[in-house]
Amino acid sequence: MKKIFLSILVFAALLNSCSQKESSEQTSELEEKEEVEIEKESDFLGESFEVENETPLDLLISDMNSNDSVMAVVEVKVTEVCQAKGCWMKVDLPNGESMRVTFKDYGFFMPKDLAGKSVKMYGTAKIEETDVETLKHFAEDGGKSAEEIAQITEPRMDYKFVASGVKL
Repeated sequence: MKKIFLSILVFAALLNSCSQKESSEQTSELEEKEEVEIEKESDFLGESFEVENETPLDLLISDMNSNDSVMAVVEVKVTEVCQAKGCWMKVDLPNGESMRVTFKDYGFFMPKDLAGKSVKMYGTAKIEETDVETLKHFAEDGGKSAEEIAQITEPRMDYKFVASGVKL
Protein backbone atom coordinates (compact mmCIF):
# COMPACT_ATOMS: atom_id res chain seq x y z
CA MET A 1 0.00 0.00 0.00
CA LYS A 2 2.87 2.36 0.83
CA LYS A 3 4.42 1.70 -2.61
CA ILE A 4 1.17 2.60 -4.38
CA PHE A 5 0.76 5.76 -2.32
CA LEU A 6 4.41 6.73 -2.93
CA SER A 7 4.04 6.07 -6.71
CA ILE A 8 0.93 8.26 -6.87
CA LEU A 9 2.72 11.00 -4.95
CA VAL A 10 5.74 10.92 -7.33
CA PHE A 11 3.45 10.90 -10.36
CA ALA A 12 1.51 13.92 -9.03
CA ALA A 13 4.75 15.81 -8.39
CA LEU A 14 5.93 15.13 -11.95
CA LEU A 15 2.62 16.29 -13.41
CA ASN A 16 2.77 19.48 -11.36
CA SER A 17 6.32 20.30 -12.52
CA CYS A 18 5.40 19.66 -16.18
CA SER A 19 2.40 21.99 -15.99
CA GLN A 20 4.56 24.70 -14.41
CA LYS A 21 7.06 24.33 -17.28
CA GLU A 22 4.28 24.67 -19.88
CA SER A 23 2.93 27.71 -18.05
CA SER A 24 6.43 29.24 -18.08
CA GLU A 25 6.75 28.55 -21.82
CA GLN A 26 3.34 30.12 -22.48
CA THR A 27 4.34 33.21 -20.50
CA SER A 28 7.55 33.40 -22.53
CA GLU A 29 5.57 33.15 -25.79
CA LEU A 30 3.21 35.91 -24.66
CA GLU A 31 6.16 38.17 -23.82
CA GLU A 32 7.62 37.56 -27.30
CA LYS A 33 4.27 38.39 -28.92
CA GLU A 34 4.08 41.61 -26.92
CA GLU A 35 7.57 42.60 -28.12
CA VAL A 36 6.54 41.97 -31.74
CA GLU A 37 3.40 44.09 -31.27
CA ILE A 38 5.46 46.92 -29.79
CA GLU A 39 7.80 46.79 -32.79
CA LYS A 40 4.81 46.87 -35.15
CA GLU A 41 3.65 50.07 -33.49
CA SER A 42 6.94 51.80 -34.45
CA ASP A 43 7.29 53.53 -37.79
CA PHE A 44 10.01 51.10 -38.97
CA LEU A 45 9.31 48.11 -41.18
CA GLY A 46 12.07 45.51 -41.23
CA GLU A 47 15.24 46.51 -39.37
CA SER A 48 15.45 49.84 -37.58
CA PHE A 49 18.43 52.01 -38.50
CA GLU A 50 20.11 55.34 -37.81
CA VAL A 51 18.49 57.93 -40.08
CA GLU A 52 21.16 60.60 -39.61
CA ASN A 53 23.67 59.16 -42.10
CA GLU A 54 21.52 59.85 -45.15
CA THR A 55 23.07 59.79 -48.64
CA PRO A 56 21.69 62.25 -51.23
CA LEU A 57 20.14 60.43 -54.20
CA ASP A 58 22.42 62.04 -56.79
CA LEU A 59 25.47 60.84 -54.83
CA LEU A 60 23.91 57.36 -54.55
CA ILE A 61 23.51 57.19 -58.34
CA SER A 62 27.13 58.24 -58.82
CA ASP A 63 28.30 55.60 -56.31
CA MET A 64 26.15 52.92 -57.97
CA ASN A 65 27.71 53.70 -61.36
CA SER A 66 31.23 53.22 -59.98
CA ASN A 67 30.72 50.33 -57.50
CA ASP A 68 29.18 46.85 -57.59
CA SER A 69 26.89 47.71 -54.68
CA VAL A 70 26.47 50.52 -52.17
CA MET A 71 25.11 50.39 -48.60
CA ALA A 72 23.12 53.53 -47.93
CA VAL A 73 20.35 55.32 -46.07
CA VAL A 74 18.29 57.42 -48.48
CA GLU A 75 15.10 59.43 -48.40
CA VAL A 76 12.86 58.83 -51.40
CA LYS A 77 9.37 59.63 -52.61
CA VAL A 78 7.45 56.46 -53.45
CA THR A 79 5.82 56.56 -56.89
CA GLU A 80 4.34 53.07 -57.09
CA VAL A 81 3.73 50.08 -54.80
CA CYS A 82 2.96 46.47 -55.72
CA GLN A 83 -0.81 46.22 -55.49
CA ALA A 84 -0.75 42.43 -55.07
CA LYS A 85 1.12 42.32 -51.72
CA GLY A 86 3.18 45.46 -51.27
CA CYS A 87 6.28 43.37 -52.01
CA TRP A 88 8.08 46.08 -54.03
CA MET A 89 7.93 49.80 -54.66
CA LYS A 90 9.32 52.21 -57.23
CA VAL A 91 10.94 55.55 -56.56
CA ASP A 92 12.01 58.29 -58.96
CA LEU A 93 15.67 59.24 -59.23
CA PRO A 94 17.05 62.72 -59.97
CA ASN A 95 18.44 61.48 -63.33
CA GLY A 96 14.91 60.87 -64.66
CA GLU A 97 14.99 57.11 -64.16
CA SER A 98 13.30 55.04 -61.49
CA MET A 99 14.60 52.50 -59.01
CA ARG A 100 12.80 49.34 -57.91
CA VAL A 101 12.94 48.62 -54.20
CA THR A 102 12.48 45.11 -52.84
CA PHE A 103 12.73 43.95 -49.25
CA LYS A 104 15.44 41.78 -47.73
CA ASP A 105 14.50 38.09 -47.59
CA TYR A 106 10.92 39.01 -48.56
CA GLY A 107 10.68 39.77 -44.84
CA PHE A 108 8.23 42.69 -44.84
CA PHE A 109 5.87 44.52 -47.16
CA MET A 110 4.81 48.11 -47.77
CA PRO A 111 1.33 49.52 -47.33
CA LYS A 112 -0.32 49.52 -50.76
CA ASP A 113 -1.36 53.17 -50.37
CA LEU A 114 2.20 54.48 -49.87
CA ALA A 115 2.55 56.05 -53.36
CA GLY A 116 3.16 59.80 -53.14
CA LYS A 117 4.68 59.62 -49.65
CA SER A 118 8.31 60.00 -48.60
CA VAL A 119 10.16 57.27 -46.71
CA LYS A 120 13.72 56.67 -45.54
CA MET A 121 15.23 53.30 -46.28
CA TYR A 122 18.42 51.46 -45.45
CA GLY A 123 19.92 48.75 -47.62
CA THR A 124 22.01 47.85 -50.65
CA ALA A 125 21.78 49.70 -53.97
CA LYS A 126 23.12 48.33 -57.26
CA ILE A 127 22.67 48.36 -61.00
CA GLU A 128 21.67 44.96 -62.28
CA GLU A 129 20.06 43.31 -65.29
CA THR A 130 16.40 42.38 -64.90
CA ASP A 131 15.27 39.43 -67.02
CA VAL A 132 12.14 39.47 -69.22
CA GLU A 133 10.17 37.10 -66.99
CA THR A 134 10.73 39.29 -63.92
CA LEU A 135 9.92 42.47 -65.86
CA LYS A 136 6.63 40.91 -66.97
CA HIS A 137 5.88 39.82 -63.40
CA PHE A 138 6.49 43.34 -62.10
CA ALA A 139 4.32 44.81 -64.87
CA GLU A 140 1.50 42.41 -63.96
CA ASP A 141 1.82 43.29 -60.24
CA GLY A 142 1.78 46.96 -61.21
CA GLY A 143 -1.57 46.54 -62.98
CA LYS A 144 -0.30 46.91 -66.56
CA SER A 145 -2.51 45.69 -69.39
CA ALA A 146 -1.88 42.43 -71.27
CA GLU A 147 -0.77 44.45 -74.32
CA GLU A 148 1.79 46.40 -72.29
CA ILE A 149 3.10 43.18 -70.75
CA ALA A 150 3.39 41.53 -74.19
CA GLN A 151 5.61 44.40 -75.36
CA ILE A 152 8.30 43.42 -72.83
CA THR A 153 10.69 41.32 -74.91
CA GLU A 154 14.20 42.20 -73.74
CA PRO A 155 16.01 42.33 -70.40
CA ARG A 156 17.20 45.73 -69.20
CA MET A 157 19.68 47.23 -66.77
CA ASP A 158 17.90 48.67 -63.74
CA TYR A 159 18.67 50.56 -60.58
CA LYS A 160 17.73 48.28 -57.68
CA PHE A 161 17.62 48.71 -53.94
CA VAL A 162 17.22 45.83 -51.46
CA ALA A 163 15.94 47.46 -48.30
CA SER A 164 16.73 45.94 -44.93
CA GLY A 165 14.53 48.51 -43.23
CA VAL A 166 12.13 51.30 -44.12
CA LYS A 167 11.06 54.22 -41.92
CA LEU A 168 7.58 55.43 -42.81
